[in-house]
Amino acid sequence: MEVADMMKERLGIRGKDLVTKLRHTGRMMPKRIKLEARFLAEATMLAKNPKLSRMVNRERVETAHKTCMAFLESVDVADRRKGVVLGILGSLALVFLVVTVLVVGVLKWRGYI
Repeated sequence: MEVADMMKERLGIRGKDLVTKLRHTGRMMPKRIKLEARFLAEATMLAKNPKLSRMVNRERVETAHKTCMAFLESVDVADRRKGVVLGILGSLALVFLVVTVLVVGVLKWRGYI
């Protein structure tokens, strides 16, 4: 499915199908987009059965597909990577600051400073 492929490409979500990928999205996608993608997954399951495929609202499927694709095309992969790197660097800076304060505190307490 096109949406599942874009989720792998843009968000880096692994899984064999759309249902599996939706379980692993977390906060990567807004709730509204997740609901549309979930609807697409359910419609795909219904479409596999010839009798149940009549229950699928084609217009709603098209709307959900366009909504999901518009969101996934707007995701900037480079910006996401930059955010991850900056988050890691921020965490390291905080740890370094805490360790430095602790070392200085211990040295002062022991009378070396």
